[in-house]
Amino acid sequence: MPYTRERLGDLLVTAGVLDEEQLQAALELQAKEGGKLGELLVRQLILDEEQLARTLAGQKGMEFVNLAVYPIDRDAVAQIPERLARRHHVLTVGYAEGSLVLAMADPLDIEAVDDVKVRTGMSVTPVVATATQIQYAIDKYVASADAFQDVVSVAQVEDEDAVVEVEDDVPIVRLVNQLIREAVIEQASDIHIEPGGTSIRIRYRVDGVLHEVMQLPVSVRAGLVSRVKIMADMDIAERRRPQDGRIAAVVNGRAVDMRVATLPTPAGESIVIRILNHDAEQLTLADLGMGTDHLATMERFLKRPYGAVLISGPTGSGKTTTLYAGLTRINQPERKIITIEDPIEYQIAGITQMAVNPVIGLTFARLLRTVLRSDPDVVMVGEIRDPETAEIAIRAALTGHLMLSSIHTNDAPSALTRLVDMDVAPYVTSSALIGVVAQRLARRLCPACRRRVRITKERALAAGFTEEEFRKGLRLFGPKGCNECGGTGYRGRVGLFEIMEMNDELSRLFLREAPSEQIREAAIASGMRTLRRDALDKVATGMTSLEEVDRVFV
Repeated sequence: MPYTRERLGDLLVTAGVLDEEQLQAALELQAKEGGKLGELLVRQLILDEEQLARTLAGQKGMEFVNLAVYPIDRDAVAQIPERLARRHHVLTVGYAEGSLVLAMADPLDIEAVDDVKVRTGMSVTPVVATATQIQYAIDKYVASADAFQDVVSVAQVEDEDAVVEVEDDVPIVRLVNQLIREAVIEQASDIHIEPGGTSIRIRYRVDGVLHEVMQLPVSVRAGLVSRVKIMADMDIAERRRPQDGRIAAVVNGRAVDMRVATLPTPAGESIVIRILNHDAEQLTLADLGMGTDHLATMERFLKRPYGAVLISGPTGSGKTTTLYAGLTRINQPERKIITIEDPIEYQIAGITQMAVNPVIGLTFARLLRTVLRSDPDVVMVGEIRDPETAEIAIRAALTGHLMLSSIHTNDAPSALTRLVDMDVAPYVTSSALIGVVAQRLARRLCPACRRRVRITKERALAAGFTEEEFRKGLRLFGPKGCNECGGTGYRGRVGLFEIMEMNDELSRLFLREAPSEQIREAAIASGMRTLRRDALDKVATGMTSLEEVDRVFV
């Protein structure tokens, strides 16, 4: 019996989304150009994709789902082959009361539903999603779902004392490769492989926040860990001690370097893979989110022939990226720039970059002594960690070198106290230090889906806005979630900055051993904008949300 389908145009007219005149015009254009009517209506901006999908769902009595936030089950995805998913533009995304949930862009496609039923031997519950979201989900999930299904099907109960040879274990190889590929596509900074009592949790850190992407059976633990260790050139027989390694790979034509660290736990070895993209485009200081006044201050810092500029903040606050942006700004043929890093995260043409290697005695302090004998104009030390490095770096800033480095403190004034704790003489610090840049990273609101939000006066004042700012009208935005941002409502990150420029008053207070809070008050009086104030300014311009700022400054 031949398939019969309702006509899309009739459904849209019945729903009141189109009138007869618009339908006839669209049908005439379809007769000339070909293609599907729904795609043509979207292309002509008569309808948007979500409006079309919601209308079809409502007319057919189906549920509309947003795949950007829908909890897609990878086991369900693996129930149909990729060719079937792409041919019908559908995806099995979960289970509901014993049936497969089938996301469809075209709920009128009866043949697609029947093909999935025949292929899986299961009943099907169709739901409606946009065509773009289905295409994105197929690209993202199908390959990894196949790898997931393969590795689960061949997994056996592991023997903790066995050394697993995985070179020929194709499912494990495919799974690890897909995890890395997917993480790079998602622009994740880290992959976390975390064993538990009954399963292995896989998480990606994207824009500073961890997201769970997969649960694997504990039976694949030995093969998975061994595969990563082999790739990182680690000892696969050693499970009792932490290990470090590196993986170099090319993913989608891009060179990607990965640092791998293992930690022994009662449930097995936990692995963290840090992804370093050496081919990433170098960001400028403006790209990082510095405002006009902060850019002007940084320009003054970087034009100085000698002195020390410190970037402060906790781990993961973007200090290294800011250092690189500063170096890129002053990278000119007449300047000799040398860096000492652990590790070299991005390679910059025209700059001599060195990596520390404590195993052979190449520490920050030892390399810094050598570098200062190599006639540099600018020296960047990745991090001041110990008194010896601090003393050498700060004194080098007094002897004709522009010294850039990072230090772990919560705000800019605290960097002075931290140097004293490292036994650097206050008179040396006050003479050498040009300024301190404290920073944090906040997630940027996705420009494709951010939405206006209202705020009460009490909430605004509690956040730090002034009564005058509230009275003038605050135009705030919040996250929504879409296909572009993976349903999080955020895409990318923006820097929040606090720049303290040293002056006579700050130096005087520091030499008098004034408390950090008093130095902070004097810096604010001299024009320093605090981290929180810079964050609120970025909230008021729609770059980020108040909820994100609260998360960063908890």
